[in-house]
Amino acid sequence: MDAMIGLHPDHHQQLQKHMGRIKAPFYFYDLDFLEAHLRKLKAASPEWLKLWYATKANPMSAVLKLIRNEGLGVDVASQGELDQALRSGVPPKMILSTGPAKSKSYMRSLLENDVCVVVVESLNQAYWLDEVAKSLSMRPKVLLRVQLDWQEDADLLGGGAVTPFGIEPAEWTKLEADKISSLDIQGFHVFQWGNILDLNRLEGLWDKIFSTLKELSQTLSLPLNVVDLGGGLGIPYKKEQVSLRLDFSQVIALLEKLKNKHQLKSEIWMELGRFAVGECGHYLAQVIDRKSVRGRELLVLEGGINHLCRPALTKSAFPCSLFRPSTASSSTFQIHGPLCTALDELATCELPSDCQIGDWLAFHQAGAYGFTEAMPFFLCHPLPAEVILYKGSFMTPRTSKTSADWMI
Repeated sequence: MDAMIGLHPDHHQQLQKHMGRIKAPFYFYDLDFLEAHLRKLKAASPEWLKLWYATKANPMSAVLKLIRNEGLGVDVASQGELDQALRSGVPPKMILSTGPAKSKSYMRSLLENDVCVVVVESLNQAYWLDEVAKSLSMRPKVLLRVQLDWQEDADLLGGGAVTPFGIEPAEWTKLEADKISSLDIQGFHVFQWGNILDLNRLEGLWDKIFSTLKELSQTLSLPLNVVDLGGGLGIPYKKEQVSLRLDFSQVIALLEKLKNKHQLKSEIWMELGRFAVGECGHYLAQVIDRKSVRGRELLVLEGGINHLCRPALTKSAFPCSLFRPSTASSSTFQIHGPLCTALDELATCELPSDCQIGDWLAFHQAGAYGFTEAMPFFLCHPLPAEVILYKGSFMTPRTSKTSADWMI
């Protein structure tokens, strides 16, 4: 799996057993691969780089426990993610709170649970957090989230669009010092781009961020102890992108180059989501029907965007393969799920021409932004199961659930 997109050949036999038992679409997470990957990231990280894991990428407890065990911090963006992190044994001192919608009551919950750092995304949030901190006689560490103006297209994280993530530098200059006396402001947070594979593009983005935050820190007379760059590091979703897979040591070298250029003594934080867990996950679903429509070959699967919604959101497919050996020549297939909407299209890709009803297809790079980003309740189809491999053992923490488990 280090060298290619797909399932490790050694896992096929064990997964076939699970297919026979589950008889429904499921996610498979190779936590042995994830553990090895996390250790490489930690080993390569210098003292000035702190790694966090973005829970939104995959909040499964087994993943969070492994993240905790490997010493990464955990970024949560909701009360539910906070609860999941705490239930998974993540110490509060290892938790960072992000997310644009923080109410005063949620802030109180964060502080009452001794969360380490809070990213505030508006003047209101800064003042509310100060009120809560005063009432609890606490002094939380805080980062101010900054939204920069980029002359580029929007993406799911905003890019150049106006979004609810943070406020522009000019707005932060309106911050009233007497209303934040209980906040220990440590620095700033900027994150507007996702799934980047190009080091040159990262350099351009980070260069502007460092320059802007250094100037803003001086304008506000606030420390720049921390610069949180969020995530954004990409993984390849196409075979032709494999050669572009980011080398983390090169990412670190780039950050060090920019730190030196801007003479920053700041600690750099990164909230890795996709780059941490994306490549450890796979989604498997069975072919229900095959047909020809207006000159195209279609496969209809038991699961679709109700389990794996990214293709509909980004117009970019997960890499797909047939889960069995085949010597047949390849054909182009349009792959759809079971929902009554044309949005339920997972991919158009090359597969062996002998794909047939009953075959399983595997979608790769699905460890991040998989099931919890999907629309699982539409049409009341079963929820997918989740299978993990850890320390050489296969387990099924969650079996498939039918609508009878959640409908009222």
